[in-house]
Amino acid sequence: MIELKEVSKEYPNGVHALNNISLQVEDGEFLYVIGATGSGKSTLIKILNGEEVPDHGTVMVNGTNVGKLRHRKVPKYRRDIGCIFQDYRLLPRYTVYENIAFALEVVGMPRGKIRKRVREVLELVDLFDKARSYPDELSGGQQQRVTIGRAIANMPKVLIADEPTGNLDPEKSLEIIELLEKINEKFGTTIIMVTHDIVLVEKYKKRTIVLDTGYIVSDSAKGGYKSV
Repeated sequence: MIELKEVSKEYPNGVHALNNISLQVEDGEFLYVIGATGSGKSTLIKILNGEEVPDHGTVMVNGTNVGKLRHRKVPKYRRDIGCIFQDYRLLPRYTVYENIAFALEVVGMPRGKIRKRVREVLELVDLFDKARSYPDELSGGQQQRVTIGRAIANMPKVLIADEPTGNLDPEKSLEIIELLEKINEKFGTTIIMVTHDIVLVEKYKKRTIVLDTGYIVSDSAKGGYKSV
């Protein structure tokens, strides 16, 4: 479970990115986070993955007090946090197979288990026939599926998707959200998805958090977007 209690974050330039927010996300929940640029979405993600530390309040993720983590323990914590980015961040000189395998190599998984797990992931993201391809040989949608495959390779409990459809056309965006739904339902992975795509939010209704200038101004616990 993810729980934020009265969390605030101010940057040195005086920007109050988060203002006393409290939020609880249950295991296996699929949550949208929406809001305008500067609303606090990126800061929320950075705090959840241990990149930023809150100035005030408590952030608990699967029993770990993230704000109290020592710097050297952050990499181990992130093994249970998968991240998907808008710009893919794939290793350009690695094949699809190697990009996914890399996520398992860094955590010390034995080579035989890596081969088995990568094959499973390639099937899940429907890229088995692209295993030997390089990122620049793939479409944007395929590259994003590799990113998702890499993020879930280690079977994280939490998956954070930062604008995963931001660079994709509407058809490919639907494919990505349907893949995320599949992962959520099949593995019970908790998914937090930051998005500007209100069309997707309306079509695939989930609990939706709206941020505005660092405040949670709407929490539609029953799913779907509620304007404020």
